[in-house]
Amino acid sequence: MLVSEVMTSPARSLHQSATVDDAIELLGGLRISAVPVVDDHGRVIGIVSEADLLRDHLPRDPRAHLRPDAPSTRPRLLLAEVMSSAPTTVTPVADCSDVAQTFAGTSFKSLPVVDDQGLLLGVVSRSDLVRVLSAPNPVLADAIATALAIAGLPPRPTMVQSGHVTLTGSDDGLDDAVRAVVATVPGVRSVDLV
Repeated sequence: MLVSEVMTSPARSLHQSATVDDAIELLGGLRISAVPVVDDHGRVIGIVSEADLLRDHLPRDPRAHLRPDAPSTRPRLLLAEVMSSAPTTVTPVADCSDVAQTFAGTSFKSLPVVDDQGLLLGVVSRSDLVRVLSAPNPVLADAIATALAIAGLPPRPTMVQSGHVTLTGSDDGLDDAVRAVVATVPGVRSVDLV
């Protein structure tokens, strides 16, 4: 499964001249955990996450402390001052299994998807991958039938259970091709031939 098959596109982004307040409103309003930051040409130059926005931007509540802090007046910060620069990005032809390993090994919840010029094409998130893996069995069976038809391969008796596919083998010499096509269908987790 390729990133282009599961990513959210077009992606929301903020310009590098946006403020922390702009980012708080966007993330809170859309209930997303991070947003790419782009330059004038749409190239990804950073990412701002919930953690970046929470760090030193939530005032202390005097009721929770024995001695209240003096009220602070903070200047309006630009995203360039709080964002993570040079974020990890992926391309639309990246393998989702590699992206899943990145998510499993880091605290990232999403990654910007960029072209070879660094232009933002979309965003892929952990929830995008989980959503694809949770496709209902009948939906996945239909997608498999469609993929085989598009590839010009004959239909096969197919059983789907939670993303695990069992195909009936044939003596037509196309078993390997059928298995390869089925393995590319978003949501397929394994393919067995019996």
